[in-house]
Amino acid sequence: MKKKSEPYSRIIYTISRVIVTRPIKFLFHMELIGAENWPKHGPAILAANHSSNMDPPLVCLSYPGYICWMGKVEVLRAPVLGWYLKKVGAFEVRRGEADREAIRRARELLEEGYVVGMFPEGSRQRDGHLGEVLPGVGMLALTPGVPVIPVRIRGNDQIVRNGRLHRPKVTVTVGPPVDLEMPDMPKGKAYREASRRIMAAIEAL
Repeated sequence: MKKKSEPYSRIIYTISRVIVTRPIKFLFHMELIGAENWPKHGPAILAANHSSNMDPPLVCLSYPGYICWMGKVEVLRAPVLGWYLKKVGAFEVRRGEADREAIRRARELLEEGYVVGMFPEGSRQRDGHLGEVLPGVGMLALTPGVPVIPVRIRGNDQIVRNGRLHRPKVTVTVGPPVDLEMPDMPKGKAYREASRRIMAAIEAL
């Protein structure tokens, strides 16, 4: 697939992997299960549960390649942090709705052969339980020829408790691609079913 200019800075991404994500492995006693299920290259979607602001670096540490993350618009428009996150490949998504512009951008990245990371729940679930899936997830997931890889992070809800930083064991479990074959199903129903299957696959890990 022909790529345009890269959506991230390789230098900043590589430096971040060394000085930001690698110390996390020490801090949180990380364990990776199912590494054989990681996509060797894009296009692919990584769909993970979300309980902590640490989730993107936790997944980035576990995956050997580059990931372009959907990130909430409020953070990506912050003066310094937003600049940095865009430099490591994040792009804006408006929470709580089917953000068609974010879906368009994600599809563009997938068409160019990149790996896109997303949190189907949108907002963090601070109690560690899985939340409701966002309405636009199935729409993106049914992009032809793009596998959706479920990722379950455990222990992430214990990183910050009562306003204090803790050092729990964190486990990242990677599952096989979600079966999204739905021949002859109406489009709207297929989107909802795809979203349901993705969350079920994450829950099963």
